[in-house]
Amino acid sequence: MPINLTWLCIVIPIAIIVVVAILGAWSILQNARRIRGDQAGGVLAGLNTPEKKARFRLLAAIALIGLLGMIVPIVMVMFLQARNADHYFGIPLIAVAIIFGIIASIAGFLLQREIDRRL
Repeated sequence: MPINLTWLCIVIPIAIIVVVAILGAWSILQNARRIRGDQAGGVLAGLNTPEKKARFRLLAAIALIGLLGMIVPIVMVMFLQARNADHYFGIPLIAVAIIFGIIASIAGFLLQREIDRRL
């Protein structure tokens, strides 16, 4: 009699996602705690200059546009699949979402690098 282990196909990915989410949240909280301590110590006072503010605003705007550009095509694909559309443009929409995701990731990386440079 064979053993039915199909439930592992659901449990293992969920466990991996939960572990990644917990470790990611822990890392974010640890980074926020470090930045909060440095801010209280006055290390980040040099970031309050007009040219740094303009750069941070530009990077934040690029990251926000990238995030929205990533979400919109994915929502459009979900609506197309929900409507069972005859014409399906899923692959190009996902490609656009990936491109916007890369742009948002690069902007976020540059913003984090600017902050870490001051610490």
